[in-house]
Amino acid sequence: MRVVKALVLAAAIVAATAGTAAASAPGDDGWEPSSTPPFVIPAGDVCSFEVKGDIVRDRERMRTPATYPDGSPKVQDFEGVLVIRYTNTSNHKTVVRDATGTIRVYYLADGTRILQLHGHNALPIKAANVGFPGGDYITHGDFVVIRHPDGNREVPVRLGTSENLCDTLA
Repeated sequence: MRVVKALVLAAAIVAATAGTAAASAPGDDGWEPSSTPPFVIPAGDVCSFEVKGDIVRDRERMRTPATYPDGSPKVQDFEGVLVIRYTNTSNHKTVVRDATGTIRVYYLADGTRILQLHGHNALPIKAANVGFPGGDYITHGDFVVIRHPDGNREVPVRLGTSENLCDTLA
């Protein structure tokens, strides 16, 4: 039932935002360069150990096809090449993963975010999360992630596979 509710909600958002897309100049598709900076996730935040992420390749871009009247994003799209080297800083085990995919984010007025992930994507989930087990995931396929205003995430649609890098790097 949750899957159906999430899909119905996502479809309703698409329909509601279709008419609010910002106009763009002819030939201007609204895409602009974006990037993911290197990162460090402290021990206990996502995995039981500290995870360092070094960006190997990054050719991402983003656009905002719909906004609220105040100019804040209602819908954002992210896509492009992203390859990350993940390192467990306590045992120095390292893996390189392709996170090249697309993400569409719907920002609801109550602070909820609905993310549609397609392809390969990075999905860190806090260890204390309620609704889906914590971990640092690489997803492959089609996923819907609901980020609630309290920060908890649920993943009601999982059409594909995922790798928890906390297990891989342990």
